[in-house]
Amino acid sequence: MLRSMLRKHRTGYRHFLFFFLLLLLSTCAGDEAAKKKRVQALQDLGNSLAEQGDLRRGLSKLLEAAKLDPDNPEINHQIAVILRNLGDYPLSLQYFQRALKLRPRFPEAQNNLGTLYLVMQKWDQAIESFQEAAADLEYRTPQYAYNNLGIAYFNQGEYAKAVESYQKALKSAPRYRLCYINLAWAHEARGDLRAAADTYKKLLAYYPGDAPAHFALAKLLLKLGEREQAGKELKLVVKYGEKSSEAQEARVLLGGLE
Repeated sequence: MLRSMLRKHRTGYRHFLFFFLLLLLSTCAGDEAAKKKRVQALQDLGNSLAEQGDLRRGLSKLLEAAKLDPDNPEINHQIAVILRNLGDYPLSLQYFQRALKLRPRFPEAQNNLGTLYLVMQKWDQAIESFQEAAADLEYRTPQYAYNNLGIAYFNQGEYAKAVESYQKALKSAPRYRLCYINLAWAHEARGDLRAAADTYKKLLAYYPGDAPAHFALAKLLLKLGEREQAGKELKLVVKYGEKSSEAQEARVLLGGLE
């Protein structure tokens, strides 16, 4: 009888222990889920504030999220970008490096790290970062890395390499307006005015109402001695630019062509 009572006692204890552990695990899972939701809410709010231009409040929310989830590479990356935009380059670099340590294959962070090196005028480090980002086959927007790579080469005076990088960006994204402008500048820096003019013409095939591009093309055509074509472009600047400074200058140049 005693043995039977002991067996019942042990069985009851095991059942109690099982349900206690189940309750504990359920509570922990619930706490973890609540924490995850809190982190996501802070992250979303921080990014939203930053996108609205309120960088400091956005940073505050992201730092709060990082305290709850310090090993989150996305949050560390987002903090690094805001710190870069606020001009705190050393601290931004620390967060970029942490994000990449947590996720070694992170081309978006690698590209943005390169932009930090650009504003710090560390061209070699920028080039290395952009090359690594562009080489990642899983990077969905390599045109940004290639365009930024071109900017780094341009600042080093390596215009041929800049042209090559911009062309790779445009191959990936043929409607990339800013890259056409950068490519035209690189051609002009090399002294190839014809190639620069042709680049603006390609841009205008996609954006026919782009007054600044018409104006840049007009000035190149004037340098090339093509006054009639330049005049046509200047008229388009006046048409599309209306009261812009380009339109005002275009009217002056048109007066000199008559």
